[in-house]
Amino acid sequence: MTTKKQTEKQASRIADAIVDLVERTDGPVTLARIEREVRGFGTNEPPAGEYFIAHDDGETVIWNRMTEAGLTALRKVIRGRRVAVQLVNVLPYFLEDCFIDDERWWPIVLLPARAANLETPAFPLMRASQQFRDYCITRANGNRLLTPGSVRSTADQFCSL
Repeated sequence: MTTKKQTEKQASRIADAIVDLVERTDGPVTLARIEREVRGFGTNEPPAGEYFIAHDDGETVIWNRMTEAGLTALRKVIRGRRVAVQLVNVLPYFLEDCFIDDERWWPIVLLPARAANLETPAFPLMRASQQFRDYCITRANGNRLLTPGSVRSTADQFCSL
């Protein structure tokens, strides 16, 4: 049985590995790739952790095949502003032969933190289209524009917002 302290230690190791992979890639990384390349992140056995965003219309699932330590690590890197999130269509996942069979799924990729151009309550560092940034700023509910830094590539061509 894994203790809370062991899970936290594993989560810190996984979080560091996620950030390292994203930084080395210097571009978009799918959660499917993280599942393949970061030991201890993913699981195909129950119980599997589910990262989701709650909103007025229900819940949006970001990823649902994680160990407890993997889920904690993903929260750490996103909430801790260590990576930027970009909402994408399913094509980057199809290209990796991956699909989550859940109608609530909204695919994301992770980018180096410096690629962020928007700060939101749901995703502290986010990369989004100009249209979505304009929409977020007019809502003025904790959203803030950021100046992105240079990265090798982004997933702008797959951006769903």
